[in-house]
Amino acid sequence: MAVEMNPVDAEAKKEPQSSLVTNLSDKLDLSSLIPLYYQLKNKILEKMESGEWGEGSLIPSESELQKIYGISRATVRRTLDLLSNEGFLEKKRGKGTFAKKPRIEEKLPALKSFTEEMQGRDASKRVLAAGYIEPPPKIRDILNIAPGEQVFHLKRLMIVDGSPLGTLDSYIPGRYKFSLQEDYSKSLYQIIEKTGIQMGEAEQTIEASRSTKEEVVLLGMKASFPTLVIHRVVKSITGEPVEYVKGVYCGDRYRYNLKLTRYR
Repeated sequence: MAVEMNPVDAEAKKEPQSSLVTNLSDKLDLSSLIPLYYQLKNKILEKMESGEWGEGSLIPSESELQKIYGISRATVRRTLDLLSNEGFLEKKRGKGTFAKKPRIEEKLPALKSFTEEMQGRDASKRVLAAGYIEPPPKIRDILNIAPGEQVFHLKRLMIVDGSPLGTLDSYIPGRYKFSLQEDYSKSLYQIIEKTGIQMGEAEQTIEASRSTKEEVVLLGMKASFPTLVIHRVVKSITGEPVEYVKGVYCGDRYRYNLKLTRYR
């Protein structure tokens, strides 16, 4: 007796189909010493960099890539897993694999400003506030300033690739007398050094958190989202606190990279 499959069940068994498959005319070099998974990785990245597979595009499924390139399913899966781990792809259960922009990475322990970190990228800063204020006790203690002494407060919005990445709140002892006429959309560290202050080192902590209502609005989100929060105290070469900064980053767009050495 013939069994008729429910149309809904039949549709559920189908893999999501990419409209970009017909554009994949290039082939892998099966005789090359370069591993096939690595060749496929480069092919996918080339298409993302060219804009053929823009952010949010559905890429071909594992079975489609297997047929197109004549390689094993295991090789395809290894490639997609690698690109997912590196932040270039996002797998959505029941929907497929989508192209995405990788997280912006800061390599520690170099002491750099946001402008210096983002060299070579489409990045900018928008000044939200700049002026002298009476600091909260916590910040006064961090900067080692006396009660009644003001600090220069600078709040900026970081923008990368046309989208808000996060906010920076900087606090600098008022005795350094920063001008309100300065262009603070530029590198703050270069502005600090221009005044004759020589920065030596910084101590930084990193923590996971969730956005505040203000951050949801500033970063153009619709709801609360995970954030990566940094607290950094910068000191001069003589050990005096020069700046305390709190940075709040979109958790899915930013990450830190550290190289650790085991002492022997």
